[in-house]
Amino acid sequence: MLLLLKTIIFLGVINVWFIRRKSSTKWRGGDAITLKDEFKIYALPNWVFYFVGVAKVLSALLIFSSIWIEQIPYKFFALILCFLMLFAILMHMKIRDEIMKSIPAFSMLLILIMVLNT
Repeated sequence: MLLLLKTIIFLGVINVWFIRRKSSTKWRGGDAITLKDEFKIYALPNWVFYFVGVAKVLSALLIFSSIWIEQIPYKFFALILCFLMLFAILMHMKIRDEIMKSIPAFSMLLILIMVLNT
């Protein structure tokens, strides 16, 4: 089960930050078209986009790599992602998005909590 959860986390983050980064989705905050637009709508400085991206991708990669490298403290990186998912939910709330737009972040948060409890 843990292997599956780690894989879902990795693929989910890669999907958002690499595959669908420039695509319009129904999950984007406000009326954002791209992921970068979403951060602008949240009124966040440009550097936050890059910081969050690096933090999410590296954390997900290290969680996934811990499948083979047991010394990687995957729970630490899962905790980082938990905070980032909470941040994402708060940003949706900040701009008064409909609750549905927070579902991906909330779902990922639940998966991360399951990983932390293993």
